[in-house]
Amino acid sequence: MIGLLTLLAVNTIFCTVESLMKKIGMKNLILKLSPQIMHIGVLLIMLGHLLTASIGFKTDLLIKKGEEKTISDKITLYLKDINIQTDENGYYTDWEAELTWNDVGKKPGKGILRPVHPLYFSGFGLYIQSVETDPEATALIRVCRDPGAVWALIGGILLSIGGACFIYGKSRSNRTTF
Repeated sequence: MIGLLTLLAVNTIFCTVESLMKKIGMKNLILKLSPQIMHIGVLLIMLGHLLTASIGFKTDLLIKKGEEKTISDKITLYLKDINIQTDENGYYTDWEAELTWNDVGKKPGKGILRPVHPLYFSGFGLYIQSVETDPEATALIRVCRDPGAVWALIGGILLSIGGACFIYGKSRSNRTTF
C-alpha cells in the first residue's frame, strides 16, 4: 500500500510540474495554479498519514493512583491523584487526574488531565479515557504521538485554499460582459 501511495505521489508531482510548464502565463493565473495547490495539499496530507502510520505511537495505560509508568525510554508518568465529582445518584459528572512526568534532560512537568482538556508534552498527547475508584483509584489514559498531524493540517489548509481559488477563478472566467 505504501508503495502504491508513493507511486501516486510521484505521478502527482510529475503531473503538477508538467502542468505548470505548459501553463506559464499571467492570464487566469489563479485558475491555472489552484489545481497545483490542491495537488500539493493532497501530497502533504498523504505525507502526514505516512508519518503517523510509520513512526506514530498510540497506547492505553491503566495506571493506579501512586503508580509510575514508562511511556518511552526517556519519559515516565506518575499518577498523583484522581478527583471525581458525582451527582445525587452517584453517577460521575466530571473527573480529573493529577499527573507528573519526568523527561530525561528536561525539567519535570505536572498537570491536570480532564476529559476535554488533554495534556501535551515532549511530542506526546495524553487523553483521559475513564477513571474508577472501586476497588482502587485507577485511570485509563491514552498516550499518542502523531508526527504527521501538522503535515496533514497544512495539506488540508492548502487543499481548501486551492479549492476556493479554483471556484473563484472559474466564476471570474465564466462572467460575460454586456
